[in-house]
Amino acid sequence: MKKRYIAGIIAVVIIVIFFFSLIFGSDKDDISSKSNMPRIGQYLWTYNMNKREWHEYEPQRDDLESVEDIVLQLGYPEGNGGYTVYHLTTENQQIKKDNFWLGEGSQEFLRDKELYSYFPKVFEMYKVGFNGISFITEKMSIASIKELFDDYTIIKVSELQKGDITLKYSKNKKYMIINDKGDMFYKYYIIPNDSKKMQIEDFSNQFKVFAPVDITLQRIEGCSKMFPCYNIHIK
Repeated sequence: MKKRYIAGIIAVVIIVIFFFSLIFGSDKDDISSKSNMPRIGQYLWTYNMNKREWHEYEPQRDDLESVEDIVLQLGYPEGNGGYTVYHLTTENQQIKKDNFWLGEGSQEFLRDKELYSYFPKVFEMYKVGFNGISFITEKMSIASIKELFDDYTIIKVSELQKGDITLKYSKNKKYMIINDKGDMFYKYYIIPNDSKKMQIEDFSNQFKVFAPVDITLQRIEGCSKMFPCYNIHIK
């Protein structure tokens, strides 16, 4: 009886330790993921006007005191749609320090010393450039996106609008949905019939599949005549 009692206590202790590890482990993960998110007021990107190239802001480079470099500092979102806004920091008096607006809740990323932006509300991608006076955005073509994300299979919105799409299943294959229809496709979300069979990648229009799955693209309000739902079947 005594041995059973001791064994029972040991089992309870092990279970308690297991649950505590889950709780505190998830908290650490949350803190880690939040710390990687850009903060308001954070210096994020630097553009060198002479070299015509982008890089991540590095305090040790003294970019803030350079007449060649323009630093983009994240500001508060503005406008009804919450547009991403950057303040321009530069010592060059010829460059306007007007705020630079990007897309609604846009996500910027660096590739080969070029800066790109993903607009999640419309599933579009843009290249961020500089014309000598101010920053500009150029919408990327399907061909340019394919070149940048060559490990993804691209699904165009125009294809979805023709009817349901059926694709052959391949383990861990990655897909990207690109809006080639403009304003006709707005505020859509990717919804699987089984979340364990699919995961969203770095951007909300990218996903990877682990098993055959049915996917619906729809707005939060559901399907309507103006904003119909679209279906992708991976079998």
